[in-house]
Amino acid sequence: SDLPGKLKMAKEQLRQMHCEFNTLSRCDGSVMYSQGASMVIAAILGPVEVKTQNLSNDGSYLECNYRPKAGLPQIKERLREAAVKDVLDLAVLVEPYPRSRVSLQLQEIEDRGSMDACAVNSACLAMLIGGLPLKCSFAAVHCIIDEQGDYVLDPDQSECLHQQAGITFVFDSVEGNLMLLQAKGAFKISQFNDIECLCRAASEEIFKFYRSQITHYHARSQEIKEQKSMETT
Repeated sequence: SDLPGKLKMAKEQLRQMHCEFNTLSRCDGSVMYSQGASMVIAAILGPVEVKTQNLSNDGSYLECNYRPKAGLPQIKERLREAAVKDVLDLAVLVEPYPRSRVSLQLQEIEDRGSMDACAVNSACLAMLIGGLPLKCSFAAVHCIIDEQGDYVLDPDQSECLHQQAGITFVFDSVEGNLMLLQAKGAFKISQFNDIECLCRAASEEIFKFYRSQITHYHARSQEIKEQKSMETT
C-alpha cells in the first residue's frame, strides 16, 4: 500500500543491516546478523531424531531458545523466544521431516534497540542458509511513537527511552500478510495504520537485503568450489 503523505517522521530509515553466514562450525547453518549496533547470532540444528516425549507423527518438532548477552533468560527473553517460535510455526514446512526436531538457537550479542525485530530477521536468515523448507521468508520491523508524537522507524536504544508506544510487525514475503503483531503503549487507530504502512514498505528493504546476501553467499561458495577443483586438476 502507498505511504501516507506528510507523516510526522523523526526517522524513516532502517539502520544499516549486516550479516555473516556460517560463523559457527558445529551446526547446520548459522548467521551473525546486525541492525545498527543490535546484534544476534542464530544457529540451526537439525532435523535430528527427536526424544519420544516430543514425538510428532505429523511433522517436525520446532524448538527455539533465546539467550541474553549475560545471565539467565528472564520474562523479556521468554516473550521474545515465544514470538520467534510463533513465526517459525507459520513459516516452516515441517511435513518433510516426520519424527524429527529442528532447533533454533539465538544468542544475543548486543541489545541496542529493536531487538525483537532483529531476532526474527536473524532467524529467517538462519533458516534460509540452513536449507530448511519454508512456505515463505519473513521480515520484522519495529517502529515507535516518540514523546512528540513523531514516528521513529527501527529505533536504537536511546530513541526507545522516549517512546509513548511501540509496534512490531512481521510480514511474509509472498502475500505481504501479517504473521505477528506486538504492540505496547497508547496510540490511535490512524497512527497504527500509518505505522503499518511504514513498516510494510521497510520490510521490502529487508527482503531485498536477504536476496542480495544469500545470492552473494552462494556465488562466493561456487567460486571457492571452482577454484578448489582447478587446483586439484
